[in-house]
Parts: sequence; structure tokens; C-alpha cells
Amino acid sequence: MVELPKTEAELQAYVDAQVQAQKTEWESKQNEMFASQRKKHQAEIDKIKADMGKSAEELAQERIKEQQEKDSQELADLRAYKKSNELGRRLEKEGLPSYFKNDSRLLNAEDGDIEKVIKTVKKEYEDSLPKGNQYSTIIKTQSGQVPEADKDKAKREFGESLKALVGK
Repeated sequence: MVELPKTEAELQAYVDAQVQAQKTEWESKQNEMFASQRKKHQAEIDKIKADMGKSAEELAQERIKEQQEKDSQELADLRAYKKSNELGRRLEKEGLPSYFKNDSRLLNAEDGDIEKVIKTVKKEYEDSLPKGNQYSTIIKTQSGQVPEADKDKAKREFGESLKALVGK
């Protein structure tokens, strides 16, 4: 716990110290923010400087190459998405759980082999399922006379006793 100052001078010194600490903390945050912006812009400046010596044809070739790389990456992502959806649809059709669409055998299978691999996966899945009923299907029935409860027995005996007393 901080001991509070007792005089005006101590109070002023305490306030000045707190203000200085906050000011230092704020300045460090601002410096970090500006440094990150400088690094970002410096990278752009370095790229522009490197491009200054190149001809328009070389720049166009580089931009075309960058665009082709982006396009090929996007195409690969779209193909993976399409294959995942296709596998999900086929697995649902076969009655298999959807988590099998992440099976490496299905992901790595060629388009012509997918049906064969799905059949293999289905066979393995069905082999892993338990065979037969998990619960008994035998219905329990009462055979013979139901045993009398103690309460009912006591009431019956009491009734017989009353009959015997009244009947005499």
C-alpha cells in the first residue's frame, strides 16, 4: 500500500512522478506504433527503389507472375473446397459420417478412384460397428400369481378379523 504524502511538497513530488511515468508509457506506445508504420512503409519504398532501375516490360512481367501465383493459389483453394463438398455429398449418400471427408485416402484419391476408396472406407466402417442388438428385445412378463404386498396382506387379514367378530 502506498503511503500518502503529508506535506504539499511531497504531494507535488508524488504527482509529478506519476505524471512522468504515464508520459513515458504513452511515448513508448506511440514510438512502437510509429516504428511499425515506418517498417511497413520502408518495405514499400525499398520495393519501389528496386523497381526504379527496371524497364516497364520487366515490371509488367513481375506483376503478371505475382498475379499468376495468386490465381494458382486461389484455384488450388477452390479445388480443395469443391473436393471437400463433393466428398461430403458422396459420403452422405452412402450413409457414412461426415468426418470421413478428412480421411487422407479420400483426399489423396484420384477422381476415378474415389468410388473405390469410398467403398473401402464404408466396408471398414461397417466392420467396426457392433453386430446385433445392443439391448435385449425380450419382454418380461408376469407368470403365475403376483406376490401380495405386506400392506395389502395386513388389510385382508384385518377384514377377515372384522368379519369373524361381526359374524359371531
